[in-house]
Amino acid sequence: MAFEQQQEPSIRDLVRRIAQRRLLVGSVALVVFVGIALWTFLATPRYRSAGVLRIESKSTTPSLPDALKDLPGAGLAGLGKDELETEIGVLKSSRMEDAAIDGLALAVQVKPAGDRARVMRARIVDSSDVEGEMTLTRGTNGRYAVDADGLDGYAKLPAQLAAGDSVRIGSVMFGLPETLKGNGPDHIKVKFLPRYKVHELLDKRLTIRRQEGGSRLVEVSFEDPDRRLAAQVVDRIVHEYVAYSLQVDVRDEDTQMTELRAALAASAIRLAGSEDKVRVFQQREKIVVPEEQAGQQVKRIALLDTRVDAVRIERNALAQLLGIIGGRARGGKDPAAFRQLATFPSLITNRAIQDLLQALIDLETKRSALLVTRNEGNAEVSQLTARVVELEQQLFLLGSQYLESLDQQLSSTSRTVNSLTDTLVALPATAMRFGQLLRDSKIANEEYLQLIKQLKFAQLQELLRKEKVRIVDVPRVANLDDPAFPRRKVQLALGAVLALLLAFAAGLFAELWSPARPE
Repeated sequence: MAFEQQQEPSIRDLVRRIAQRRLLVGSVALVVFVGIALWTFLATPRYRSAGVLRIESKSTTPSLPDALKDLPGAGLAGLGKDELETEIGVLKSSRMEDAAIDGLALAVQVKPAGDRARVMRARIVDSSDVEGEMTLTRGTNGRYAVDADGLDGYAKLPAQLAAGDSVRIGSVMFGLPETLKGNGPDHIKVKFLPRYKVHELLDKRLTIRRQEGGSRLVEVSFEDPDRRLAAQVVDRIVHEYVAYSLQVDVRDEDTQMTELRAALAASAIRLAGSEDKVRVFQQREKIVVPEEQAGQQVKRIALLDTRVDAVRIERNALAQLLGIIGGRARGGKDPAAFRQLATFPSLITNRAIQDLLQALIDLETKRSALLVTRNEGNAEVSQLTARVVELEQQLFLLGSQYLESLDQQLSSTSRTVNSLTDTLVALPATAMRFGQLLRDSKIANEEYLQLIKQLKFAQLQELLRKEKVRIVDVPRVANLDDPAFPRRKVQLALGAVLALLLAFAAGLFAELWSPARPE
């Protein structure tokens, strides 16, 4: 049995068949394009206002994220975040949005939305939420009848409001401007939104982004049907952020100055205490420069040791000589032995010894002269002999007294040497303690000087403070003929393309799902 193989239609045949369904394709294209055109012309236009900020970094040197942000793939790895990203986060914070909400009463939405300042006055008086709607209808007398929905729990509304009247509705002080006396819209629809819904609305329409190219420029833009309100929202957020940044910088600098002054005062007390400890220690230990004092002490001990040795030698020699003289003169056998003391080096230069020797020589001369004519028993010779013996005994007594003085000198010098030696032994510990106190004083002094430098630098920074945030472009009121949405030419062109695509899709769907037609 032979079967005829059915061939699949070509793309050209399929397009030709879809084109044959002109009515369907044209109808779909027309309906879609007309719908888009109607939506484009009837949609409430939104106007965009933008401001540009230049946000400088607090640090003078580039941070690590700044250095890494230009590396390939750094953004995906999260390495491109820097201080500017934090500032953008501050701009997006609820604090900035709340400033715009409270300052411009964004919780109150009004229609007609072209110029809200012309049809209403609103002011936020507290942070509580109000939710509901109110419709104002203009009467023949120029007064507006009030029709409220969901506002009964917030305030007791009057039946009518005239231009210039005000009423408090929960947290909102609402009023009609004086300009509505002469002329105004027939209907004013007012909607009160809770704060969280206003935040959601701001998040949709508010754009805060960093400009491309690695710059430190941040663009803040907002879209709203009221072109003046759009500029006011951007202006309020920008100025709130500038004021907040300045306040934070001033507060940080004041805190830093206060902490530095407190640290400086504490450091001054520590420095004074350490210097006082050094002074008291120097006065108690009688130390100024330990190294030089130790050297002088060693020299003094060496000199005194030499003196002790010399006195000891002299004392021993004199004691030995006095012993010999005493042995010879004992019993009067050799009285002239006492004269040997005059030969001792230290005594021969003594004036008293010299006087005694001179007296002995004179008496001996007189005695020798008398013995020429007289005998030993002569009274005058005996008197001279007795006087000579007396002088020789005095000479011996002087030698003994000199020996005693040498003993005393030797004892006192030895005690001085021992005292100096003990001081020298204790000097290393004293010098070490002195070095510790001096080191503590130097550390306290360096800390004090560093704190003074930091305080002066902080004071100079405060005087030469450079604004971290600068407004590059101020937000401007958009031109009435330049809405951000809808862009009519663009949307009509896109609508035409979409209409053709949907029409072709409808024709393709109809062709594929229709019964096969015989060739």
